[in-house]
Amino acid sequence: MNKLTYVDFTFYQDFFKGTLITDETIFQLFLERATDFLNMVTFDRLADSEMLKLYEDKVKKCVCELAELFFRRNIAFSDGIPKAENMPKTSESIGAYSVTTANPYDYVREISMTDEEFKKLLKSTVLRHLGNTGLLYRGVD
Repeated sequence: MNKLTYVDFTFYQDFFKGTLITDETIFQLFLERATDFLNMVTFDRLADSEMLKLYEDKVKKCVCELAELFFRRNIAFSDGIPKAENMPKTSESIGAYSVTTANPYDYVREISMTDEEFKKLLKSTVLRHLGNTGLLYRGVD
């Protein structure tokens, strides 16, 4: 596990069961954004290896979900509602070959969301994963 980003692409695919981001290089880009956001809202408490070890699974799942949110937001703003053929694959079969892509209209929420609303979505995602850990506490320890 890379401590800078908390997870790797293998964890995202195999344990988080993420299917939205299919390219490892692109995953790394959004993972870094997710990690930066998580470090900000946890006041860098995860730099303490004991704290990270205590909540490792929750942190990993949180970072993966944040990376997907950043990815979806990026797709939505790169060119409005994307064309279906440019959407990420959500599944692919071999027998009687079949490819399923994400629905472009799933990204309407991201397009209509203001920056402030997006930040609230990110914060609520972190709260859902880490709200009971003390990592988000803004007071003095």
